[in-house]
Amino acid sequence: MTEKKKEKGRRLWFRVLLFVLPRLVSAYAWLLEKTSKIIILNQEYEEAVCKRRPFVCACHHGTMLYPVYYCRRYPGVIMVSRSWDGELIDRCIRRWGFDTTRGSSSRGGKEALAEQIDMAKEKAYNAGIAVDAPRGPERVVKMGVVVLGRETGFPVLPLVSWSTRQIQFNSWDRMIVPLPFSTIVMVWGSPVEIPKGLERDEYEVIRRNIEEDMLRISDQAVNKVRELLAGAGAYAAKKV
Repeated sequence: MTEKKKEKGRRLWFRVLLFVLPRLVSAYAWLLEKTSKIIILNQEYEEAVCKRRPFVCACHHGTMLYPVYYCRRYPGVIMVSRSWDGELIDRCIRRWGFDTTRGSSSRGGKEALAEQIDMAKEKAYNAGIAVDAPRGPERVVKMGVVVLGRETGFPVLPLVSWSTRQIQFNSWDRMIVPLPFSTIVMVWGSPVEIPKGLERDEYEVIRRNIEEDMLRISDQAVNKVRELLAGAGAYAAKKV
């Protein structure tokens, strides 16, 4: 087979994947929500912020699948990388009603962040970002979320999740996929207002505080799941 035919075959395979996968992921997310029990901790933050004003939702890359689907009730714009898997993610979340900007810290990130800020301000949109993407380290918050909160004037609101039944992949972000008939625990973190005009080291303190809060609520989610599993006498997490 010539290189030209191989390339054509790869493009055809990817186009098929772009058509099929977003539909499968959307159907799976719908099934997951319909068959699972959802427990939301610290929901007073959602009531006080999300239902009253635009906000910046800060998630860990590895646990954001269900939180993003849940937040489709809050119209917004999410930054997605320009990689091939980013293209798949972009198609999925657009089906859930979100707008997207394309970029990451390694490719077009500044431009995508600026576009996201402009869209959020012009449309009074919520904004979403994976704080440790695109390459990690896992659960280490990068400065992008601080810039996003500062420039939009919206509070940064962390959101994490864990599940009683899930698959966890051996990827850099240790991504989890909750399984149907689970109990999914989501935990909101404390909203953070980020003023303009601070010194660099002051913004670093804010970044570190967001990181520490997200680690804290991640532990809260995991501990709640362990409590539920202990009560049921079972453990259903799998690693692949």
